[in-house]
Amino acid sequence: MSNPKEIKKRILSIDSVVKTTEAMKMISIVKLRKSKKLLLHIKRYSESIEQLFQHFLLSFHDKLENIQDKKYFFSSGKKKLFIVITSNRGLCGAFNSLIFDKIHRYIQENGYLKKDCIFFSIGKKGFDFLPRKYNMYKKKKKIPNNFTYKYKDVIILVKELIEDFFFKKFHSIYLIYNQIKVSFFQEIIIEQFLPIIFTDFENKSLKKSSNYSILEPSKEEILDYIIPKFLSVKLFKSILESSTSEHTARMMSMHKATESASDIKKNLMLNYNKERQTSITKEILEIISGLEALSEIN
Repeated sequence: MSNPKEIKKRILSIDSVVKTTEAMKMISIVKLRKSKKLLLHIKRYSESIEQLFQHFLLSFHDKLENIQDKKYFFSSGKKKLFIVITSNRGLCGAFNSLIFDKIHRYIQENGYLKKDCIFFSIGKKGFDFLPRKYNMYKKKKKIPNNFTYKYKDVIILVKELIEDFFFKKFHSIYLIYNQIKVSFFQEIIIEQFLPIIFTDFENKSLKKSSNYSILEPSKEEILDYIIPKFLSVKLFKSILESSTSEHTARMMSMHKATESASDIKKNLMLNYNKERQTSITKEILEIISGLEALSEIN
């Protein structure tokens, strides 16, 4: 690029990019702090309700004799439902594309037929991408994914999922979402939502030993109360895990974008100074040549 004016215009545009990416980075940091705070609270609540549920299952698992008792633990139907938690906006690196790649590989590795897999997206990016390749659950409108997603909305969704599971519309339901690990490393989690696997609780160690010999009301009523609450907390925690990972990914992406823009600006400044120095040198040589020509004439 030989025109200093064009280089200066590019430098000004890069300055604007740096300011934008830096601002977006700061916004992501603020949102990340809020998301982490909410996630910490929901994790504590989740641990408490999971412990209570585990005590109950271990105390009365042998007494769950009929199908009505085992309805949350018994698989029926043929289709599989995948609840995919994505972001609403882009500029977060490979956050969403990693999820879509994981879905494609998971279906191929397990030999599932596409017609037997139904998808439901929490997050606009998933709602935009998934209908192009897969069947959608009730073709519902997009559901936003951020830390303002209300717990009461999760309760309503879980109630619908449980009803469809009981009516044998689904053989099983899975959650797919991003989870942040050590050193900002993100992992795609695929975990079973329904039916509930008893061995998952049996293998976990209990903080306290409890033995419930008498229940009021009946164990069926307790199951119908505690399991929807347990599943709602599990889904809400997954949404907050995904939201925390999203803001972390966007913060890192904006940080890298700021660094790249700053490097481009440095190179442009070097080119600008070189071109400016070249033009000044050229003007000086022209003046000297002109003076020499005048002196020869005189």
